[in-house]
Amino acid sequence: MKTKISLIILGLVGLAVLGISTIGFTVESTELVLVQTFGKTSRILDGANGDAGWHFKWIFPIEKLVRYDNRIDMFEDVHKELQTLDKQKIQLTMYCAWRVQNPEKFLKEIKTIEAARGRIRKRFQAAQGNEIPKHAMRELVNTDPNEMKLSDIEESIQEELSKVEDELGVEIVTIGVKSLGLAQATSKAVIDAMKAERQEEIRKLESMGQATAVTIISRAENASKQILAFAGRKAENIRTAGHREAAKYYSSYKVHPQFGMFLRYLDTLESGLGENATIWLDGTKIPGVKFLWQGPSLPKAPDVPTKTKKQAKAKN
Repeated sequence: MKTKISLIILGLVGLAVLGISTIGFTVESTELVLVQTFGKTSRILDGANGDAGWHFKWIFPIEKLVRYDNRIDMFEDVHKELQTLDKQKIQLTMYCAWRVQNPEKFLKEIKTIEAARGRIRKRFQAAQGNEIPKHAMRELVNTDPNEMKLSDIEESIQEELSKVEDELGVEIVTIGVKSLGLAQATSKAVIDAMKAERQEEIRKLESMGQATAVTIISRAENASKQILAFAGRKAENIRTAGHREAAKYYSSYKVHPQFGMFLRYLDTLESGLGENATIWLDGTKIPGVKFLWQGPSLPKAPDVPTKTKKQAKAKN
């Protein structure tokens, strides 16, 4: 008896679990779930916008579920060859990030993620093929950031690709350039062009440097001439002032000519000898140094004959 009761309870539990699993379902935070009633969408549950969790539905075939991943899907597109405006050949690799935005329209137009990725890829390639030939190589590869137009190119391609959003019920999140390759012949041409451009820039800088150097040298020479002229005038003024001051003392030499000669001898000695100089002098040949061995005595003045009273009267 007890065994039958246990089996009945177990069967009821199994039926309850089966019933709940048939009419209940969960929505993950990374899912978009369409609930279709008799083939028409009656509800759209977005797990990222608060619909994650347990939900109920009618049993199949009254209601059925269609699930999509609402996370961003990304793929890369590699072009074998594209030609720029100046006839240079490049190999461009770009990436595209997208996701399902309108699951009801997406189900109606494209149905699967793989099919949507293929449709977007074709439009992506077409947009690249239309945009790249509008730009020269210098706008793709350049040492000057101001010449680069990659961001403008990406914006134009994304704007063109966004037309697929309304068609498929998707959102183009972002696109961008991953890598840019050059054919061997193109690489050499680009490198040569960049070298020529750099050489021209070097010539401009050298010319500017030479012009600046000439200007600086000219200014320095003019300043030097002005300073030397000013210094010359100042020195001449000092010499003139010195001569005027010296002239005041020349009159005293007339009163004591021997003392004046003695002082001139000393000046000659001072100007003739440098600092810490050792020199052998012959005092008998150089009157200006006789006092070194004769002693500091002044030379004797010659006798001046006095006038007699008779000579004075005769003169008068």
